[in-house]
Amino acid sequence: MFPFEDLRIVVIEQNLIGEFPEWLLADVLDIADNPEKYGDNIPLIEKLIAQINEYDPFAGAGCFDTSVGIETIQATIGKIKIQRGAGMPCEILECCQFLNTQTKGMPKTVEHIRNNVCFGEFESCVRLRNYKKLAVEHIPLELYPHDTEEVKKIVLCLQNKKVTDG
Repeated sequence: MFPFEDLRIVVIEQNLIGEFPEWLLADVLDIADNPEKYGDNIPLIEKLIAQINEYDPFAGAGCFDTSVGIETIQATIGKIKIQRGAGMPCEILECCQFLNTQTKGMPKTVEHIRNNVCFGEFESCVRLRNYKKLAVEHIPLELYPHDTEEVKKIVLCLQNKKVTDG
C-alpha cells in the first residue's frame, strides 16, 4: 500500500498548487486507488512518484533543466498500464486506420490514445466494438475511439440500408 498512498498524496499536492494538469489527474488516481490491479508495478509506481515530484509545466525550457515534463509522466503511466495487461494491446491496433491515417502530425494525440485506449482500456474503444459487431469496412476512418454518437449514426445508417436493400 505504501507507494500507492504516496502516489495519491503527491499527485493531489501537485494538482492543488495548480501545476499538475487536471486532465491527467484521473489516470494517476486510478493507479493510486487500485493497488490490487497495479501492485506488480512497484518500481514503475515509485518512478511515477519521483516524476510527479519533479514535474514542471515548463520542463525543458532551460539549458540545464532537470525537471520532468508531461510526456515523460504519460509514458510511465502507459508502461504501468501495459504491464498490468501483460503487454497485450488491442487486437486491431496494427490495422487501426484511425491511428495510422487520421492522426498523422498529432504525435501527442496518438501517444495519449495508445497509452490510455490501445494499451489500456481498449474494451471501451468504439472502433474495436464496431469491428467485433460489424464488418471492418463499416468503420469510418474518422471515428474517434470514444465517439459513441458516430456509432449511433453508423448503426442507424446500416439499419436503413438493410431495409432499403432487403
